[in-house]
This record gives sequence, structure tokens and C-alpha cells, in this order.
Amino acid sequence: MDQLHEELKEPISSYNQEREEEEQEEEQREVERGTTEDDFLSCDSGGEMGDGEGSGGGGSLAEMELLIRDEAGRSISEKEKLKERRMSYCHRRTSSEQADEDADVDTAMIPEPDNEAFMHCSSRSCSPHPPDSHPKLSSSPPRSSPLRTAHSYVLKKAQVMNGGKRRSEIKYRSVISDIFDGSILSLVQCLTCDRVSTTIETFQDLSLPIPGKEDLAKLHSTIHQSAVIKSGACGENYNTQGWIAFLMDYIRRFVVSCIPSWFWGPVVTLEDCLAAFFAADELKGDNMYSCERCKKLRNGVKYCKVLRLPEILCIHLKRFRHEVMYSFKISSHVSFPLEGLNLRPFLAKECVSHITTYDLLAVICHHGTAGSGHYISYCQNVINGQWYEFDDQYVTEVHETVVQNAEAYVLFYRKSSEDAERERQKVVSLAAMKESGLLQFYISREWLNKFNTFAEPGPITNQSFLCCHGGIPPNKYHYIDDLVVILPQNVWEYLYNRFGGGPAVNHLYVCSICQVEIEALAKRRKTEIDTFIKLNKAFQAEESPSVIYCISMQWFREWEAFVKGKDNDPPGPIDNSKVALTKSGGQVLPKQGADYGQISEETWNYLFSIYGGGPEIAIRQTIAQPQEMESLHGEQKIEAETRAG
Repeated sequence: MDQLHEELKEPISSYNQEREEEEQEEEQREVERGTTEDDFLSCDSGGEMGDGEGSGGGGSLAEMELLIRDEAGRSISEKEKLKERRMSYCHRRTSSEQADEDADVDTAMIPEPDNEAFMHCSSRSCSPHPPDSHPKLSSSPPRSSPLRTAHSYVLKKAQVMNGGKRRSEIKYRSVISDIFDGSILSLVQCLTCDRVSTTIETFQDLSLPIPGKEDLAKLHSTIHQSAVIKSGACGENYNTQGWIAFLMDYIRRFVVSCIPSWFWGPVVTLEDCLAAFFAADELKGDNMYSCERCKKLRNGVKYCKVLRLPEILCIHLKRFRHEVMYSFKISSHVSFPLEGLNLRPFLAKECVSHITTYDLLAVICHHGTAGSGHYISYCQNVINGQWYEFDDQYVTEVHETVVQNAEAYVLFYRKSSEDAERERQKVVSLAAMKESGLLQFYISREWLNKFNTFAEPGPITNQSFLCCHGGIPPNKYHYIDDLVVILPQNVWEYLYNRFGGGPAVNHLYVCSICQVEIEALAKRRKTEIDTFIKLNKAFQAEESPSVIYCISMQWFREWEAFVKGKDNDPPGPIDNSKVALTKSGGQVLPKQGADYGQISEETWNYLFSIYGGGPEIAIRQTIAQPQEMESLHGEQKIEAETRAG
């Protein structure tokens, strides 16, 4: 998945990036204002969001496109001016707000919980030996991908402290990030000064602990107490399921917590694993919290909530435990729902996701021990709803009860919504109306695929085929038909009013501004590389140069990638700081063993005139003058004759 993201990633357009940054700032302000002490005690957020329950089916994109293309040339006589709408947050603030300055973003070091806590995480890999020393969130995509830290305020603060990069951080997205990326809000409260620090992190999967007998009893006891203390909040969460379902679940949990585990063994559900993952963790003893305000190690409490739910939720159950001397596998059965997994109790009040229910899509199982084993998977065909077992080259149709009784290792859940299916049917019916018109609109095929398959496709993103000037980039024009779908005006207006985004496009043209910029960029690249080759050739032909300049190879590689067309953005100023060593007298010399290259004075002056920067590192050859050499030889001759006499 990481490799797919790296191969398919595209930079987020400036329009989308500005909107995302605005949403992040508003999101952070809501987080800071809405964080109260109750958040550390409540079993759920009690957020007031749409139900979004039921199973969501997939509409027929081919049928939709066929109907739409039949109406490609038709439109109505008058074009209405539409107002751009954005998908709104489902913010819900608390009545008593803490001081904003006390809830600012903090990057203080938070010690990891010990091995017995539920706060550990493992790699997203299906290897039977995942490490147990990671934080709650499992490994997200590679660090080389800026998108993976796009929602991380820790990164932003670190950049400010380091003086910023040479240019603004470019954010990327891909079909992988669109499908699997979610975000979690992590909060830590100092129990001495009550300061709350927050961090927003992007995740692609959740690694959940499997609670044991004692942990399960403690967890059920906590849930029972929370239900008594905050019955109103829990009642809201179970309102959509009905009071009977809530009562039955409450009785089941109470009975399980009362009957000794040796009678029938602990019943562990996926909801128990989620509750253990999101449970508040006490930071004390060897695991105390380093408070920025107190400037000391303090007792604290840490917990996290989901801020944005992914379209596909990947859940990894931590079945492998690695101790100092041995490793073992946790073979406890974890029951999981095939439909209707509700994550509402684990959402932050500031959650931006409206749909919170998921249906199971696939399961990966591991048979064997911690040392060896075999993997199989169960996957559902979303067309006919049938489940299949995949065991190497063998594919077998199985009943859903086989899936439910499987020893799950990794589960994939998909957002479900009956409303999304109704939206698709509405668009198909609008396209079938064959309403005549004078205008036609173009929409991103990529977004239309999202609309056809996602429960929450988000705002329309026509920027995927447009440049920042509103035209078609010259490099995309020859395959523009693969990027867009033509819509009649009634369909466009419905989608635009429903999802917002945009911009509206009813004429495709090659952007002349981009064409001029591309030609100017190509000319600049050719001039710089030709001049460098010419100057470097003269430098190589020089037998004993009087001065040699040093240049950082890190900067030079960035410049080389730019002039060769591998990087669209030019490098920043020359940065020799990592290879320079300043002596006490102010003389600047290259560090021993540093990564630098040698260029001529003319080459240095040429690059410096374009990019600036520094510091200048010059190695000068000190050659004795001829007269001084003759005088030295004369003195040596007289001294030799004197000794001989």
C-alpha cells in the first residue's frame, strides 16, 4: 500500500490545500475550546451526527455514464448562479470551555506505556512478529510522503522551530490515502496544572489489544460505571439501535462480568478491543508525563478519539506477544459483527465524519504459532453478497457463519449508508429524464467514481484535471477524455448543491499561462545545465586551479533533479551549512568527511547569482613566488658552502 501511494500520489491543488488548512485551523480551534475534564471520564462523545445506518450498495457507474453521455449536448435555457458549499463539520462544543491558551498544541515528549497497557501498537504488516513497542497508532505510509503528516500539528510546529523549509511543504494525496486515511485526536492532561495538550495524527489502520480476563472484567466494570453515571450520553448513542437492543447488550455485559470466567471463558468482542484501545491511560510511575507548563515529570492521563473516519477501516488485532525470552500467540476468539459496527462511542466531538457504521468486507486469518503459520482470507463479493475463502490458489464459497467463527487477525470494514445508495439512484433517475438544455458540465471522473463507491465522497474535486488558472494543464490535455465525464445541467446542479466543491466547468481549453510557464521553465533548465557543463568542462581542463569552491551535494542533487526535469520546483538558496566548519579566526573550511563537491570559482559565482545562499567555502592554493624561491635557494647554497669550509 505504501508503494502504491508513492507511485500514484499527486500534489494537492492550492485551492484544496487552502481549504484543507482552513478546515484544520478551525478543527484545531474546536479541539482546544471543546476539551474538558469530562472528556477524560466519558465512555463516548455523545456527538449529534447523522445515523447513516444500513448497508450501502454500489450504483452502476457504467449505467450512469451511459445515461449521462446520451444527454451530453442538452441543457436548459437559463444558467443559474450556484453558491459554493462545503461539507460542514459535525462540531458540537461543550458548554464550559477551558482557556484557549491552556489547550494549545504541544509537542512534549509523552513516555510510552509499559508492556501490560493497552496502548501498544504493531506494524500494519501481516507478519506474525509485529513489534509491541509502537504507540497506539500503527505505522502509516512512508515519511517521504508529506500527506502522511498533513494533519500533524507536531510537524508544523517542528518546521517553525527549525526555521521552515526552503519552500512550503507540498501535500500529496492518492487513491490509497483517499480510501484508508483517517485521523485521531490524542490528548494528554497534566493532573497537577490541568494543562491539556493535543496532537492530531493520521492513521491507515488501528492495532487493537485483545484484553485478557482481568482486563476484560475491569473494562466491563468501567463501562458499567460510565453507563450509570452518564446514562444520558449512552442513551443517545444507542438511540438509533433501540432501547431493547441497548438493554439486551447491557444485560449481556453485566452477566459476563458477574459469572466467573472459568465457567465459559471470557467473551471478547471487537467492541471490547476498541474500548480497550480508546480507554484513558494513566501516566504515572516510570511512565510520567513531561509537562511543558510545570517543567517537570507529572502524573497525567492520556486518551484518544477518532477525528475523521476512513472509508475503509483496517483493524489489526494484536495476537502476537513478544517477551524478552519468548514469544507467544493469543488465540482467544474475538467475535466481530458482519454488519453494523458502530464507532460513534469512540468519536471526538469535533469529528468531521457523518457516517459512523461499517460492514465487514474482508478478514485475514493466521493459523499456526508465533514462530510459523499460514495465512488465509475471507472476502465478500459486494455484487452478490457471497463470502469466499482464499487459501493460496484455492477459492471456495463459504457461509457467513464460517466467517463469523474465524480467528480474525486483520479485518477490513467499509462504511455503509442507505442514504448514499439513494443518492446514486437519484442521479441515475435525473440522467434518465433526458431534459434538454443549452449547457453541459464536466466533472472529474475520479470524483464520480468516489460518488459511486464511497459512503462519503466529499466535495466535488474538479481540480484533479484543472490547473491553478482554471484551464487544462498542457501535459493532461491529450488524455482529458479519461479524466472527465460530461453531465447535463440538472445532474450537475443536483450534485453541486448536494456536495459543494467544484469549480463548475463547461468549457475545456489548454491553459495558455501554463504553456508559457512550461516553455520558460524548459528554457531556464536548458540554460542552467548547458552553462554548468561548459564551466565544469573548463574546470576539469585546468591543471592547477588557484582556488576551489565546495558545494553541498545535498543541494546539488536537488538542483540536478530540477534542471533534468525530475523535480518541478527549483531548489532554494545554496545551503552549505552542513558541510562548513568555521575556525576561530572566521575562516570557513569544509568538514572532514562531509558530503560536498568541488567546483570552479566561475561555477560558484554563476549558481550563487541565481540562487544565493552560502556560506562560501573556498580552498585557496598558496604557491611561493619565483623570487622568493630563488632567494631561498641562495641562502641554502651559502649555508652549505660555509659548512664545507
